[in-house]
Amino acid sequence: MRRFLAEIFAAVAVIIGTVYLCDARRIFAQEESNNHTGKRWHYLYKYGKQKNGGIDVLILGNSHSYTGLLPENLSSYLGKRCFILASQGNRITDSYYMLEEALTVTKPKLLVIETYTIRDYKQREMKGIDLSCQFQSFENRRNSWLKLKSTPALFSVDNAPYAWSQTIRNHSYIFENRELLKYNLEHPKAPVYKDKDYLGRFIRFTEGLSSATLAKYTTDGPAEDGRDLTVGADAARSVEKIKALCRKKGIKLMFLTIPMYHQHICNPEALHENLAPCIGDSPWLDLQEHIYDEFFTPDCFEDTYNKNQHQTAQGAAKSSILLAQFIKMNGLI
Repeated sequence: MRRFLAEIFAAVAVIIGTVYLCDARRIFAQEESNNHTGKRWHYLYKYGKQKNGGIDVLILGNSHSYTGLLPENLSSYLGKRCFILASQGNRITDSYYMLEEALTVTKPKLLVIETYTIRDYKQREMKGIDLSCQFQSFENRRNSWLKLKSTPALFSVDNAPYAWSQTIRNHSYIFENRELLKYNLEHPKAPVYKDKDYLGRFIRFTEGLSSATLAKYTTDGPAEDGRDLTVGADAARSVEKIKALCRKKGIKLMFLTIPMYHQHICNPEALHENLAPCIGDSPWLDLQEHIYDEFFTPDCFEDTYNKNQHQTAQGAAKSSILLAQFIKMNGLI
């Protein structure tokens, strides 16, 4: 029995050691050219280490925030350093744990929560692209203790090993992506970010809505319905945790809704009503309200009829102006 147990222990040790070494050498790392989440964490830590540095306004969100705001413009308007800490497909549960880690590096005066992260979802039951996005966000965080602490809240027992190990998650590269596997073997080091300054934006869209898409709104109606964008229990709990953390740390908190084109979504007032109980009496700039319809022209939005519509650089510039004005008018910084 002792010999049998020793053999089992040795086999497990070999497997764990092999996985650790493969992870350390990044053999099964995913393609890194668009890893803007990792880039954001790199610069957040960089600013946090600077004397008299850090972040004044921290914006948490997903792709709606990093395509819908220009942090350079916002920083210039406010005379403060504004930084977007976001990850593709992010949800507010993950945003809470991102905030926990961010506060070990810097202490912002104002936290802005982009409301597209506040939806009806079950964090530990994520699948498909939602789960892949969660893996990406988790992987790029740097504080191992806080990652370990957050693992039970973010992942099911089955998915936790995939969250922690690129080797376990991407071992299929051996059969499906040998080109990337070869590249990783030849480039074992993490990417080097050479920007002098980076504040978290990633503008994907520069062309606005086409005449064909605008015509589709007329013939087929809106692509999204505000009544369907409800708030689940996981999201509501995470918002309360963020509020409590901000109170504890003395950080002002506000919410921001970055818009889709007014013909792209119907019943935006229902979306507002769905979010209102969760947001409570916190300051909230809802740019999806009808009063902004004419301000955000078709050139402000991604040319898509898919439900998930982002802003162009033109739209991001306008949203940044309105956000800066709101922050100043409400004395938030």
